[in-house]
Amino acid sequence: MAPTVEEWIAGCTSYDGTPFELKKEYAQCSWIVTDSLALPNSFLRYVKNLASDGSKIHWVASKKDFGDALLVVLEDSTRNVYLHMTREDSSKVWVSSKTGCLFPGPCPHVPLGWSALAIVDNFDFEGMEQLLSADVFTGLGEAPIYPVLPGVVLEAGRDSLGNFVELNHGNGITSRMFGIGSWKMAPTVGKALGVKDAVGRLSPQDSSTFFLTVRQNGLFVRWKDFYKSTHPVDSTQIAIFKKNLPF
Repeated sequence: MAPTVEEWIAGCTSYDGTPFELKKEYAQCSWIVTDSLALPNSFLRYVKNLASDGSKIHWVASKKDFGDALLVVLEDSTRNVYLHMTREDSSKVWVSSKTGCLFPGPCPHVPLGWSALAIVDNFDFEGMEQLLSADVFTGLGEAPIYPVLPGVVLEAGRDSLGNFVELNHGNGITSRMFGIGSWKMAPTVGKALGVKDAVGRLSPQDSSTFFLTVRQNGLFVRWKDFYKSTHPVDSTQIAIFKKNLPF
């Protein structure tokens, strides 16, 4: 009688992958990216679309349930690892090991290396009505202010609160930063800005503030809710997940 081929091997080779056994009953299926490469699920197909020909993709999972990966690795000019993690509601999500962001999706950066004022359910807006549609960030005077995501300048100018700039980040997301003390370099409409391109600085005082409005599909969303939606598991959970990887 011919020996039984393990299902995980058969599943890998049926899509022209190369199977590898790992320690502790885990295994890997690997592919070299070509135009004609067919892959078995939508996530792998998305990762392939990010890669250039000759790149390698690795699917790592338990032999017992090879369809449920622990992680996927894309080896291109850089090495990117995507972790398959469980949220509090028990649903599975893909998270970038490098950034902690939901993948695929926007990956916002905090526009200051400081903190946003927490707007809780019973927050008293009296005298701070502008916070009904904005979040306030605080930092040391003259600290640089960065875009929350790469984007294109829609509008820039000055109002009663100081300088302001509005960016279009694509995928229905826009942001408006206002109350900026001074420009680092006055942005012009149509200019593309990255997350490392400082748009301006806080006012020159010991503790200074500016305001941020993020909109998704035209609707205002609180910064803490927007950031949490893009970071579905916290850094502690990611560290524990990596530590418990069985290889």
